[in-house]
Amino acid sequence: MPSKQRATSEPTPKMGKQVDVRRATEADADAIQRFVRETYGDEAPYKGPDRWRWQFVNSPFHPADDSAPSVWIAVDDARAVGQIAVQDGRLQLGSDLLDAGWIVDVMVHPDYRGLRLSHQIHDAIMLERGILVTLTMAPATRRVAERAECLTLGPTGRFIQPRRVSGAGLRRWLAHKAQMRPDIAWALNLFRASYVGPTLLAVFLRAATAVRRRSGEPASTQGRRLEEVSRFPESYDEFWESAAPTFPALFERTAEFLNWRFCDCPELEYRKFVLYGSDGAPCGHLVTRLATQVELRVGVIVDMFARADDTTSLSALLAAAEEVLAPAEFLEAAASTPAWQDALSAAGFFQTHIMRPTVVVRDPGLKARIASMLDDWHFTKADHDWDQIHPA
Repeated sequence: MPSKQRATSEPTPKMGKQVDVRRATEADADAIQRFVRETYGDEAPYKGPDRWRWQFVNSPFHPADDSAPSVWIAVDDARAVGQIAVQDGRLQLGSDLLDAGWIVDVMVHPDYRGLRLSHQIHDAIMLERGILVTLTMAPATRRVAERAECLTLGPTGRFIQPRRVSGAGLRRWLAHKAQMRPDIAWALNLFRASYVGPTLLAVFLRAATAVRRRSGEPASTQGRRLEEVSRFPESYDEFWESAAPTFPALFERTAEFLNWRFCDCPELEYRKFVLYGSDGAPCGHLVTRLATQVELRVGVIVDMFARADDTTSLSALLAAAEEVLAPAEFLEAAASTPAWQDALSAAGFFQTHIMRPTVVVRDPGLKARIASMLDDWHFTKADHDWDQIHPA
């Protein structure tokens, strides 16, 4: 069982006051929301109290002996000035099902940076959570993981299919990237300011996608049937239990998880499908969403899941996703497993970014075991809190 020992940092002087690091309680919810509004900018409205309670208070994946919010904070008197949260989950590692958490929402107020508060908060979390995984992260968050002697996992790719991208859509994407990359914003804005450049690039990208799609050889989907569901039935777990052992390491995708993540999640609306084989039994699932009005016009393939060796079902799921997301200017997906990456490439997706996830493990024996399988983890955009609203 994880230790329930409370961790308090050494008081850190700041502006004549002291900063304390501790586990949050529900009584801190208002102070945390004020902190979110002060530090998250345009994303703050999408990290409101409903999402906070869903993600960190009412999650069914809290360790059994733990009822407090999975949030650790730095406080200056009654003011929250730093936060790291944990999205609890269950990790299927071979035949073992282990409590594990995703490190999310790492943020320190600008006035309190440089005091190593994020390191102190992470140290406090490690007293209560034995496995912490991070998939997408800022450089400062990676430094926190490295100081905690993390293991770096194999690459996870982000893929884009610019199937219907327009010049206007590309200019909006360039404006969004310029905000995220101030170091090259001048070049992005210069290119965006020309009408011809983005328009010609959009034409080229659509043509390149078409060429790559023609070069692929889609597998037969004969005998498979896709059914849209409002919630995943409990009977789906029989398939999950047979499919999970075909992956060395992945986070749970039972009906309980899928319904919590994609049916109960505030603000986002997902379309959910179960794939059935010729014998009438489930052989996979698909989760997609179209972007909200404040986002880029993207269609997200959030999760495609089938047995690791069932490329036919994977092909069927990807073809269905393209049809469901047809209104989007471009599609987005992520994958770490080679079969998933190959399927996306054959469908005209381009890899645009590579993430190197990290895992911090408290138990030395488990850490040694994981160190022997760094390239064997299965990730998609269903993992971490990767799929969320990012205004553009």
